Amino acid sequence: MKVAITRSDTTFERYEKWLDHYNIEFEVLDYKGSEIEISKLDECSGLILSGGVDIHPENYCDIDTSDSTETYTPERDEFELKVIETAMNKKLPILAICRGCQLMNVYFKGSIIFDLMDFCGVNHDRISVTEGRIHEISVIKDTLLYEIMNTDKSKVNSYHHQAIDRLGEGLIVNAKSADDIIEGIEYSDKNNKPFFLGIQWHPERFQNLNDPASENILIYFINECKKVN
Repeated sequence: MKVAITRSDTTFERYEKWLDHYNIEFEVLDYKGSEIEISKLDECSGLILSGGVDIHPENYCDIDTSDSTETYTPERDEFELKVIETAMNKKLPILAICRGCQLMNVYFKGSIIFDLMDFCGVNHDRISVTEGRIHEISVIKDTLLYEIMNTDKSKVNSYHHQAIDRLGEGLIVNAKSADDIIEGIEYSDKNNKPFFLGIQWHPERFQNLNDPASENILIYFINECKKVN
């Protein structure tokens, strides 16, 4: 059994070390490759959508971004939306991290807050290049995330300046920060659907990988992958 993970241009080695720590075999899907990259899903039992640069606003709104287009990778957006579509058709479990969580929301016709500081006056971005921000989240009871973590409070890292705005169709919020920013999403109706969990934090960057906000999530995801024929 192995899982697919989309390549990020930033700190991708952390994902590799995280999966290696649990002896999980994985296949990297590289948006810079050919269409053959997507076909790698045929050999995988689940998909991890990694973090990375902002999703181009043309995917969810009409904000003029002519002065900052260099911060986007439209070819990655296009590639990963195809990856999501393929994984959905194959009914594969999906774990979506940070940008991946936001992209899943966009896939389901939701939108993104363009910049948390500019639009909400809150800072969820990293403190420095090497140090993430830490804040508390509230996990909503009667959600899949609550079942996985078995707690209604947790401290998580924070490396993002964007977040989910309008919720995608068929999704619910499973966690929020103290300043009311969405920190996680999942299906509202889970009947006859494969596992899907979107989280805004980075479980692969926890200093303590045994933390429920890291280990519990990965182990649950892997157990769901093992059920795939």
